[in-house]
Amino acid sequence: MELILFAMISLIVVVALLASKLNDNSFPFPFDKKSAVFTPAEKHFHLLLEKALGDDFRVINRVKLSDIVTVRNGVSTKASQAASNNAKSKYLDFVICDRETMALLGTLDLVDTQGKGYKIKKDWFVSGALEAAAIPHIRIKVKGSYTLDEIRACVNSKLLGNKAPKPRFKGRVIPAPMVRARPKNTGVVAPAATSMAADPAQLSAPPRAALPH
Repeated sequence: MELILFAMISLIVVVALLASKLNDNSFPFPFDKKSAVFTPAEKHFHLLLEKALGDDFRVINRVKLSDIVTVRNGVSTKASQAASNNAKSKYLDFVICDRETMALLGTLDLVDTQGKGYKIKKDWFVSGALEAAAIPHIRIKVKGSYTLDEIRACVNSKLLGNKAPKPRFKGRVIPAPMVRARPKNTGVVAPAATSMAADPAQLSAPPRAALPH
């Protein structure tokens, strides 16, 4: 009787040990597949960004900061290791490259002001690292809808250094961070043009160079 009782207790202990091993946090592969690779906002913006840029550029998602910057020579081992570890823990939402050469042209982060992600506040390490490496970087607020003209104008002026095309408003308001407002004392028609219209004698004068905007 005692032998049977001892065997039952031993069996219970073995089963308990096996169960604890299966639920142990040290299990090497505690993973499940995610339902989606990107959030709906990231997916929507990525598609629009590719359309806005055209065939000359390539957009890469979620790139580690350590993949686009490297520690300079002459830095102490301690400082180099600390900087490398920080860079490995940061990532950029979008990286824009030349399609043919894959040369890095700039980076872009989406900022969800309604959420609780760490990108709501500007990361001093990311911005400092990109500035030190002379890599252009912009942050765009997440919103319900964008237009191709908005995105194209923003990327061209902030990242690619090209003359930004005039966006077509179509009744939509472009967010302030994306477009700078025109100063109140300037307009489409220059003051000189209005004075010429008032004085017909000036119409025969040689044309002047266009004023910068």
